[in-house]
Amino acid sequence: MLRKTNLLFLLLCLVPLWFSCFNPFSPSVIGPSAIKPIAPQVDPDSVLHNFKYAYENRDSIVYENCLDKDFIFIYRDQDETEREIEVLIPRDGRGGDLYVTKALFRVFDDIRLDTWIVIPSPDSVGEEIWKRRNVTFHLSLRDTDGDYDFQQMEATGFAEFMFRQSEEDNLWRIVRWIDKSI
Repeated sequence: MLRKTNLLFLLLCLVPLWFSCFNPFSPSVIGPSAIKPIAPQVDPDSVLHNFKYAYENRDSIVYENCLDKDFIFIYRDQDETEREIEVLIPRDGRGGDLYVTKALFRVFDDIRLDTWIVIPSPDSVGEEIWKRRNVTFHLSLRDTDGDYDFQQMEATGFAEFMFRQSEEDNLWRIVRWIDKSI
């Protein structure tokens, strides 16, 4: 009888311990892409790896960590009737890049960057040196569950990313994202 009690006690102690190490909400396969998730941001290419991962997995935390505190998204508004104007969107605040991207991640269930070609380009030299990468991309967005009338959008384009290394943690992050798509 003592042996059964000890076995039962051991079992009761081990089961909670096993479940405390098990996360049923953690997927066994990470997202739609075959890339390894969340690379250490030791250079601009690893930041772009994480950027792509964040989009395809709708991971706003990883996305936010890709952006420098002084991040700005720049694009040309071609809907203006008189002329094209350059639009600057800051990182934070209502209408800021993080706000808009988190909304995009909520609306679309399937986000893919099927074409993602990264080309190094000359560094930007000013008060500090920023690394540059040019990216050709094809982005597809789909609302697969119908929460937003099964909307689908696609964009093919070209973007320039500029990176700098943080003095706080030595990680690289995106300072400027310039969408040069037409």
